[in-house]
Parts: sequence; structure tokens; C-alpha cells
Amino acid sequence: MKVDDRDLPLHADGHRGVSAADQIPRRSPTEYGNLQRCSPLMLPALCLWLGSILRPPHHVIEGTLFLTIIIVAVTTLIPGPRWFLVRCLLPFLLGLSFATQPTTTATLPTGPVELQGVISTAPRLAWKRGGGPQRQRSTSLLLRRLQKDGTPIAGKLWIRLPGPLVAGPLVAGRGDRVQLMIRSGSGSTRQVVSMNHWQVIERGGLLSRVDRWRLTLIDRLLEVDAVWGCALLLGERRLLPSHLRDTMRNTGLNHLLAVSGLHIGLVLGCFLWLACRFPPPTCQWIRTIGGATVLLQAFLSGADPPALRAALTGVLVAIGFLDGKLPSVIHALLLCIILWCAMGIGPPQASATISLCAVLGIHLVTGANKLDQVDLQRSRIRAGLGAFFGAHVAIAWWSPDLAPLSPLWTLCMLPLLALAIVTALLTLFVSTRFPMFLKGVWHHLSSALESIPELADRLPWTPWTAPAIGAPALSLSMLALLWLCAGRRRHFWITLILALFATGIDANLADRTTLRILPLGRGQGVLIDHPTTTLLYDAGSLDIADGGAALIRRELWKSRRSRIDWIIISHPHLDHYAAVPELLQTGRAGGLMVADNFTSSSAGRTLLAMAHRHRIPVRFLHAGERFRCGPWQIRVLAAPRVTANAPPPTTNNRSLVLELIGPHRSMVLAGDAEASLLASCPLAGPIDQLLLPHHGSHSSGLAHWLANLSPDQVLVSRRGPLPLATVAALDQSRIPLARERDPLPEPVPMPKMAMTSILSCRWREDRSRWMQENRKR
Repeated sequence: MKVDDRDLPLHADGHRGVSAADQIPRRSPTEYGNLQRCSPLMLPALCLWLGSILRPPHHVIEGTLFLTIIIVAVTTLIPGPRWFLVRCLLPFLLGLSFATQPTTTATLPTGPVELQGVISTAPRLAWKRGGGPQRQRSTSLLLRRLQKDGTPIAGKLWIRLPGPLVAGPLVAGRGDRVQLMIRSGSGSTRQVVSMNHWQVIERGGLLSRVDRWRLTLIDRLLEVDAVWGCALLLGERRLLPSHLRDTMRNTGLNHLLAVSGLHIGLVLGCFLWLACRFPPPTCQWIRTIGGATVLLQAFLSGADPPALRAALTGVLVAIGFLDGKLPSVIHALLLCIILWCAMGIGPPQASATISLCAVLGIHLVTGANKLDQVDLQRSRIRAGLGAFFGAHVAIAWWSPDLAPLSPLWTLCMLPLLALAIVTALLTLFVSTRFPMFLKGVWHHLSSALESIPELADRLPWTPWTAPAIGAPALSLSMLALLWLCAGRRRHFWITLILALFATGIDANLADRTTLRILPLGRGQGVLIDHPTTTLLYDAGSLDIADGGAALIRRELWKSRRSRIDWIIISHPHLDHYAAVPELLQTGRAGGLMVADNFTSSSAGRTLLAMAHRHRIPVRFLHAGERFRCGPWQIRVLAAPRVTANAPPPTTNNRSLVLELIGPHRSMVLAGDAEASLLASCPLAGPIDQLLLPHHGSHSSGLAHWLANLSPDQVLVSRRGPLPLATVAALDQSRIPLARERDPLPEPVPMPKMAMTSILSCRWREDRSRWMQENRKR
């Protein structure tokens, strides 16, 4: 029977016929529901995830577990209970083998060390500090399988090279074994002495070649000033200016700089759009080229787990969508769980949990209950809101920073991001033929990409710091808004009632006084929290881009506090006040307390002018002054004045030395006071707690001063080990020190009613610094 062309559907391009999109097999809602309830991936994914959570000891993974997996795999070939072995036991054992052991930092001497190691991550580039037209790039590497003089060293270590990996024998990648000499220092990141003090002694395999090729592409892109191209295509976001990265983070747009699902989706969506508009066999070639391009993009960005997960998931979902074999979003969620677990970073880790919640949020808001073309054309704004609220259901357990308008700003930047990725690809192929034209294109693109975050940062409530109602209540609130976007009012009201109930429970929880040394690295911050008054003694860090302000806000939020009543700055050194400007701008500070000599420095005057501009009260403290701040009675032991007739004291000797007597505890906070200032303090012990001055550095007369105060416990804000002279002074006075990862002793009743537990955060210092440095990348 001959079919008249007039009976065929008319398409947008003007021709009649059956397109590739019309050939996609459709399923009825009943078949869709049956497939959703009987997903073949459900049981294997859950067993794999359960195995990845258990985290067996490392020696079990190397020995017995590997042999057990082989035995079970061979047993599946024998007729019998194959269903249980293949779908349950084998995925569970594989999950045990995929479970990543906690990363430990290698223990090395503080002096210069010569060692060998294997590169385990893609080399990441950044600009050296200082800026200017002559600024140079530095390179960061993560080494594993460390050896020193042929002796293996347990753990991993971040290495910073003082220059870029240029073409030649110094170009390296994953799998290469290197030999280097690192400088003296401590911590999880060490720096190589110079580019002449490291060499590649053994080449790796395919990943090493990919990384070396990738470094060549980075140099080619940077020749035409394509920093945005390196960030969006090659994953080198640390090449962007630090102030721009901070603005993107504050406005909730930081996810645009991490090559993951959004960037992969842009490229994949373009190829899907083309594949649905061409008949076979052209559409088959477009699908193949699109899948290869997406996988290539993941490897070009450094083959990080989020990029690989997004690329593999996107390609498989696209193949299933085009062939009509993957009709349910539940399949995509289960597939994401399998890929996350296979990479060793499955839920409940932050990246995997947030990603899965975002995908589930999109599914709930778009209301995809069957696979038809109407569902594919749902509102992109609703999908963005679904991803935002779905992700923040999980983010509420990790961070209080929210940006309510980030979905709208993300949609505004999507066309520019797609154009930047395409322009970066063109630059790699035709940069030698049209260099001046491409420089002009990148100039306009960079201006547009930078202006949108700056405009978003000027709007109010950007960022919006979540209220101190507790993580469960905040997560339920985000879930209620997700139900509202999905149009499910009954679920919205039920979840809202549960959120209010959780808020009431959190408000009635028993509160107590705590003292915490914040893990700021090279800096100091002591949070003294009481149910009625919160004090912060010093707030600064030299290791974190924002001075530690975001970390302080998170610690406040975890304590169910919305702001600090008084910030006490001991003296105007950057490692003691670097976080204060942002805390003032975001309204986290109720007032400042400083010594009356604070105006003798330009930094102090600038900080006070900022406080005056934001209408934040400032109180100047004088030596010998006594006053009450909430439940605390504060006595100023020392606050040296700067007079015209006497030589000015050093900045360290301008520190505030305070005694706090409050509920259940008495403590002395000495800033960076040196020996002469400590000797002039009119105080005799005993006291309960003492914060060692100058981060535990030794000074003359320290042992005598400690013996005079007779503290029951000494706390220290320091990144590395204490000097031997300080340790000797503590041992001489027989004073216990809160060491790293050592639990503090339980408080015992004393004449001063010492019944409150002291919470120390120094044990988290190394992991916190590692996380902060990785966020910069």
C-alpha cells in the first residue's frame, strides 16, 4: 500500500516524513510503571552501595577479599543460586573492594627531604601569589607510594612546584614516578626547592600521555588569553583571579567552574538536538561523535570523578533514551550510584549525595511519569529550581551558605558557557591562523562572564546565610519548597509541619558553654560560646582565601548561632583579623573589641573605618579595666599604649591579654604577647585554661610564667608541632597540652565549678586545610 506524503507529519524545517525522534519507541504509562518497580539495577546498586559504606581494613582488601571475589565470580558459572550471587553477593564484595580508605598525610621530617613518589592526580595549575604582569604559574601534584632512601612511607602528600610544567622532560602526568627535593616545613602540602630539584625517573601509561597532551593544550589556550577556556574546558579554574572565584562562590555559581554534569550536559544536549533532526544513518554518526566528544571532554578536564561520572551517565542515558530502553529516571539514579561507588566516593560523601539529590529534584519538579515529548519540553526554570532545592536538601547538612537566586543566574550564564566551550575548542584548532580575532572574542566573552557574577553579588541576600534552625529543619524546609515547585501541595504542607516540628525540637535542646579552637591553619580563632553570649577571640588565617570567614560561619551555624556578639582582636596582624572584614560585611558580628593602641597601625584604622561604615559598635579596652559581657567577667591584664615620648612597642607586644571568668571556667588569652609583656601581667594562678601566646612559640621566661599561672590545661592554635623549648617548658611545669587527635580529658569538679567540656578542633586541622586547598583548584 502506497502512503501519500501529504499524510506524513510536517516538521519545523519544512519537509514531510518520519524523523529520528519520531522513530523512538514509546511505552505506555503501565509499562513505564512496571519497569520502574522492577528495575534490574535496583538490587545490585543497593548491595554495591552497602558494601562501599562498610570500609573494611586495608589488609583485608589486599588479601582475603580479592580471593573471595574470584571464587564467587567462578561460582556464578555453575548452575545454582546465580540470582543471589550475581545480584547480591558479588556487587556487595565489589563494593567492599571499591571502598576508599581514609586519606592520610605522610609523616615526614620538618627539614628538607629527598623522596620519590608516583603522581596520582592530574597536574593542576595556579598563579603564584603577588600578581602583577610578571606573575608566574605554579603546579600542584598529589604523590602516593612515597619512598625515602628506598624505605616506603605510608600516606599521600601534596607537592607544589614553583613553576609550570613546560614542554620537555619536566612534563609529567598520572602514573609517572618522580624524584624531588622538598623544602623544610610541615603540614599536608610541601613545596619543591626549585624546578631544578625534581625529575621524572619513570614514565607512566595512557593517563600520563593524556596529562602531558593536556598541558600542551593549556599552553596553547593561554597564548590567546583564554583563561576562561582553560577553566571551562580543561578544568583549570585556579587560573581565574581569586576575587572572581570568591564572587562565584558567594553567589552560588561556583558549580559553573567545576567541570561536571552541567558542562557535560551542554555538549551532550547539542549532539542530541542534532541527532533528532537527521535521518539514519547520519544520526548514528552524530551519536557516535557526540559520545566520543563527551568522554574526551571528561579526560581533558583532568578525568576527575565528577566529570567521569557525568560523562558515563550522560552517554548511557542518551543511548537508552534514543533507543527507548531507559524510560525511568530511577534507572539514571541507580546508574549514578553504581558509578559513584565504583569510583570509591559514593554516598554519604558530600559530592555524591548532593549530585543524586539534584537529579531527584529535577525528576520531582518536571513530573516525568512517562516518556513522551511533552516531558522533554518542560520549563527549564522549573528544572533549575528542582535541581537547586534538591541539592540543598543535602547541602543543608554541610554548609549554611545559600544563594536563592543562583538558578536564575545559572540560566543567564548557560549560553555564555556554551559559547565559551565552543570557542575554546575552536581556539585549539585555529589559534595559529586567527590569533587577533580570537583574542577579541575572548575579551568580550570574559567581560560578560565576569560581569554577571559581579552584578549578582550586588543584590541583597546574595549569599543568604541559612538561619540557625538546625540541619534537619533546614533540610525539611528545602524539601517543602521542592514539593511546592512540583505542585504537590499535600506533600508541601506535611513537610512544612515536620520542618516546624524539627525547629521546635532544635530550639528546646539543652545548650551549654563550649570553647573551640577553630582549625584555621596558620592563624587563630577561639570561639567561646554560651547560650546567651558568643565571643570570638581573633579571627584570621593565612592559608584560606577568605581568611577563614566561611569556616567561622559554618562553625557558628553548627552551634545554632546566627552571629557573634563580640569579636575581640588581640592585635592587627593578618593571621589574627583576616576574616573580620567579611564577617562585618555579612552581618555576622555584633561588635568589635580592640585595644586602645589599635589605631596606631594603618590596618587597624582601615578595619575600624569598615566597622563604622557598617554601623558596628567598637569598644576600646584599657589595661586594668573590668567589665561584664553576658555571663563573662572580663579583666584586661595588658593593653600597652603608644606614647610619643617612648619607643613604640612591637606589634606583638601590643596584644590584648585578657582574663575571662565565667560559667564553670576561667581562662587567659594572650594573643602574640612576648616575654616583656607577659612578665608585666598582674596575675597569679591557678587558672583553668590558658591559650599559649604566639601560637606556642617559645620566649624567654615562658616556663616561669606558666609556673606562676599554674593552668590545669594549655591549648594552642598551631599548624605544626610545638618547638622543643616550649615542650620542655610545659614538661617542666607538668601541664597537660591538648595534642592533635588526642581526646581531651573529662572535666572534673573543681573549686571554680569546672563542669563544661572543652571542645578542641585541632584534630581536624590537616583535613580542613586539605579540603580548603582542593576547593581552590
